[in-house]
Amino acid sequence: MEDYSYSTHQYTFVTHSFEVPRPRFSRRGANPTLETIEYMEAALRAADRPTSRNELLSVLASWGHSTTRQSLNAALAFLGEQGVIAEGSKGLVYVPAASPELLRAIREGPRM
Repeated sequence: MEDYSYSTHQYTFVTHSFEVPRPRFSRRGANPTLETIEYMEAALRAADRPTSRNELLSVLASWGHSTTRQSLNAALAFLGEQGVIAEGSKGLVYVPAASPELLRAIREGPRM
């Protein structure tokens, strides 16, 4: 017979020193899933022009992934805060990530 040695670890969580975080984007009735957010980002990425919220809801429904307007708004607020999308007078547009060179030029370049 083989002998096995077991070790036990004691984990201590300091729960009393941290406040419970409050969700910034999800609300009752407006709690989009990660899947919904990924579908929305893909639809905006594929669009060749600014897209309205109604058009976005229609595209999601045609893909078999409809969502509520409240969840749509919460997801758009999240994506906007992350800098992934922008909303203008014509609608929503996908904003690609800036290259490191562009970011450096913006931060360190001459000011007018």
